[in-house]
Amino acid sequence: MKAWWQLLLQLFLRMPVLVLIACGLWVAALYFAVQWLHGEPRIGTLAVALFSIATWAWHIGQGQNLRGLCVPESFLLPRFRQRLLEYGAIDAVLWVLLPLLLAVLLQLPHILLIASGLLLIATLGLIMGCNPRASLFIWPAFIVLGWAPALVSQVIKVAIDSPLTPLLILAVTALLLKLSITPLLRIEDRETGQSPMESTGLDRGQMRSAPGEPSRRGNFAKRILELYDQTAQRTMQRALNAYKLHPSVTRRMVLVRRLLLPHDNPEAIALRIVLVAVFVCFYVFAVMHRQHFEPQIIGAYAVMLSISRFPQLSVGLIRMRPNMADLYLTLAPETRAEYQKTVSDALLVLIPISMLTALVYTSLGIVLVHAADPWHMLFVAAVVSASASLAALALHLIGPEGKTGRTIANLVVVMGVMAVYWGGYWLVGTAGYLIGGSVLAVITLSFGFGVWFAAQREYQQRSPRFDAPMG
Repeated sequence: MKAWWQLLLQLFLRMPVLVLIACGLWVAALYFAVQWLHGEPRIGTLAVALFSIATWAWHIGQGQNLRGLCVPESFLLPRFRQRLLEYGAIDAVLWVLLPLLLAVLLQLPHILLIASGLLLIATLGLIMGCNPRASLFIWPAFIVLGWAPALVSQVIKVAIDSPLTPLLILAVTALLLKLSITPLLRIEDRETGQSPMESTGLDRGQMRSAPGEPSRRGNFAKRILELYDQTAQRTMQRALNAYKLHPSVTRRMVLVRRLLLPHDNPEAIALRIVLVAVFVCFYVFAVMHRQHFEPQIIGAYAVMLSISRFPQLSVGLIRMRPNMADLYLTLAPETRAEYQKTVSDALLVLIPISMLTALVYTSLGIVLVHAADPWHMLFVAAVVSASASLAALALHLIGPEGKTGRTIANLVVVMGVMAVYWGGYWLVGTAGYLIGGSVLAVITLSFGFGVWFAAQREYQQRSPRFDAPMG
């Protein structure tokens, strides 16, 4: 079978949903284009928009597929780079040359501008797929353009009539392609893997869907990760020194926590909060002057952000099974239930950490938007984050291990938390802090503690597993 067909088949196998969406948009664009040819001029804009979105989505998938293909072992294949070039040429024919040929047959104006625009849209999708960090630089550009829509509209009108615009777009496209493709074609040694229980958030946007796919980080991410690792080493060393001086059950639990949760120490938590605060401040500076919404949504988003740690906990526990055998032998528990209880008790520290982050993020949002009722938001965020963290920890401790099951479980938790937050906010606002707050706290905390105790009891009854996860 031809190499290009094998490469295309990888895209269908790895991202079937994205492929179906892109193909569906392509068919819809073709349908509206036919309607436009039959004398409905307004439909033409819709057809162009749908085809642009289809091109963008398709090439996001191509970029993610390319990330999985460009591993060091792949370059041992004969003429691998040449096959990638041939595959790229076929893709350009399907998504750029054929639509451009149709535009020529229809005698549309600005043919060169259309050609360069098709290349730019495909390149934007490709760079966002193969280099997710590029989104950090692309989306701010659109935000800046949104500051002055009238000026942007005038610039676009002038640019359409300028003969230099296609050349400028082609130059930008070539630069983006070089920035996105060159790092993938560079053969490098893989970096040391991070703990599956890390809490930096730097690898959550990497979309590593292929086993053994290397994690590619920029210089900024590497520097931040070094800071996290330094905090983990310092806190671990302090815990070891304290245990050597005065061995106790409490200090042994601290050691287990430092081992299982290396980036959930006070220094790393402070670093994480500062990084989020910088991003939030930039976002408020960029868009808040023209975007208005209810301040209450800040508390809901803060709670949702605080519980986003727990889905990774479920994945991390599965990936750490082979390493947990060393911990089991080191602790030497008398019973398996004792070992399971030690692990679950060590993870319980995530509850106050989650509450702290929710309150800090809510307070930051209150200060930035000058919320009128800050204590109302803080009270509801504190109660809901406590119960939501207990429920999320319980669910991901004993919940489904499959990717689909975890996704569904996490979706249920997020939807439930949002419903409880808005319902609790309305209840406290209607009945007051004494009655409404008491009802909210009793119902939510009773549910959270009940779910946690039931999950902990179930977890202690299970036998420890040290087998490597499949795939």
